[in-house]
Amino acid sequence: MSTIHSAKPKHARTNTHPPCVCTITWTIARQALTKAQPGLGFATTSSRPTELRISLTSDHQATAELVDPAADRIHTFELGTLRITIANADPFTHIEIIDGTDTVLSATLKAETNINRLLYARTTLLSKLNIKGGRYPAPTITL
Repeated sequence: MSTIHSAKPKHARTNTHPPCVCTITWTIARQALTKAQPGLGFATTSSRPTELRISLTSDHQATAELVDPAADRIHTFELGTLRITIANADPFTHIEIIDGTDTVLSATLKAETNINRLLYARTTLLSKLNIKGGRYPAPTITL
């Protein structure tokens, strides 16, 4: 004979919905960006860093842009036909945004109590901008 228990487990997880709308932001030193892309017009006397923002605007749309908060200037990347995949394996969510053969974004989030924490993020847009590698602050996520 078998018994089915329908009681909730003692350590039940909070059900959080995976984000279908989020922005992942990389901070880029102004000097590194102006050296790699002088024609974009991001050179100013400000020392404030610039930002690369990749936004998932729905489960089938995304945008990518360089933002200069000091001059309120934005350079939008022209993205083609995107293939967006959102894979959920509670408490993790993995997001892939592919443009042709380029990985616009590959990111893994972990749902924790009332927040989604960014565990991993990678993009090919930094190398397309010819920004040299090095130590940069970890990207952040905004929901």
